[in-house]
Amino acid sequence: MSAALAANLARNTGYAVFPVREDKAPACPGGFKAAAKDADAIDELWNRFPAPLIGIATGEVSDLAVLDLDRKHPEAARWWRHNETRLPATRAYRTRSGGAHLYFRHRAGLRCSTGRPVPGVDVRCAGGYIIFWFAAGLECLDHSPRAEWPAWLAAEVVPPPPPPPDPRWRDGPPSPRAAAAIVEKVAGAAAGNRNAVLFWAACRLHDHGRQTGEVLAILTPAALAAGLSAGEARATIMSASRGQRRAV
Repeated sequence: MSAALAANLARNTGYAVFPVREDKAPACPGGFKAAAKDADAIDELWNRFPAPLIGIATGEVSDLAVLDLDRKHPEAARWWRHNETRLPATRAYRTRSGGAHLYFRHRAGLRCSTGRPVPGVDVRCAGGYIIFWFAAGLECLDHSPRAEWPAWLAAEVVPPPPPPPDPRWRDGPPSPRAAAAIVEKVAGAAAGNRNAVLFWAACRLHDHGRQTGEVLAILTPAALAAGLSAGEARATIMSASRGQRRAV
């Protein structure tokens, strides 16, 4: 049944789809990178990797960017109350957690993010995916066509550019003192810039041969000291790790 629904969704919307397990993890190798629009390719995916949920690859491939609202977070609930009237009418669906997915057209330069501008508000676009909860029986909250991603919202969710690298770290691995300075910069990062500084720091450590586990161990305590949650810290460090692997 999911394969037929997935093929119908792809045909009617142009979304690239792939099978997802009940725990929201991709069922097929490659995950969203294996997403397909062709009916035969979709049938093959579900025949080889049967799963109950339909994943949609977000970003340019589907012309889709999604604002993921988890209103169990009080910060997200407040943000929604203050900004609901500023958002254009657009297609929206209830999620399994009780939140909402707001579907917009893809916007160039938009990146996946977690907890921006507040905890409980996430963005799924290029390099990410969402679950099509409507196919799992959850309600459509707004039947409007997808709107363009608002410029004001892009400014709120796109992280500021990371600080420029210290010239001392351009030639070879950082000294213990320089490595300590990286950690200190993360611990002292100000609200609104903490994720960007942590991302930059993780990239610097990866640049100098540190493995993901080491980077997590080195930077997580500093990120917690700066006020990030453990989940936010891990997500940002893992995002930096994935970016470094793609750049190789």
